[in-house]
Amino acid sequence: MADRSMIDGFAFADDADVSLAASEIEKIKYIAGRMNMNNPRGVLAVYDKLITSGIFVTPVGYEYLRTLQNFLYKSSEIPDDAVKDIPVPISYTRALNIRSEEREEKMNARREARTLRKTFRNEYKISLIVNIILVIMVIAMFVITLKAENPNMINYRTAILNQYSEWEQELSERESAIKARELELGQ
Repeated sequence: MADRSMIDGFAFADDADVSLAASEIEKIKYIAGRMNMNNPRGVLAVYDKLITSGIFVTPVGYEYLRTLQNFLYKSSEIPDDAVKDIPVPISYTRALNIRSEEREEKMNARREARTLRKTFRNEYKISLIVNIILVIMVIAMFVITLKAENPNMINYRTAILNQYSEWEQELSERESAIKARELELGQ
């Protein structure tokens, strides 16, 4: 099963790098087909031209340059100091630093998410406790209101009816007392 980001034994980060490596493979095939490996001076000229032009930028191309370089080092016709070093334009420490910064950012995001979840849980617990206390207070207020002797919105009708019946009874008693006195005085 071939992965789309794999080419010539290298795993690339994206499709653009894969297509670049594929084009370098085509260039390598073209150059290798036209180069005479029996002529080390010709190989050195092609190698120098490839180094100065910077035509290869992927590990596939660098591997080919390394193969040519090893061939030239093994050749007795070419002195080792005539073979140029392969320039690497990428800073691997910078790439590693960027990668470690990305990992650190992911770790910080996870930490923040955990902290937010913990904060949410604590806030939820506090909110639940406050709501329970408020419900208990509302129930207590209803109980106090129902038990109170003063008229309020809940028991005002009963309180007014009771008060009117008390007044009526009091008036009846006074009226009876007045009639009884009139009878005493009138005889």
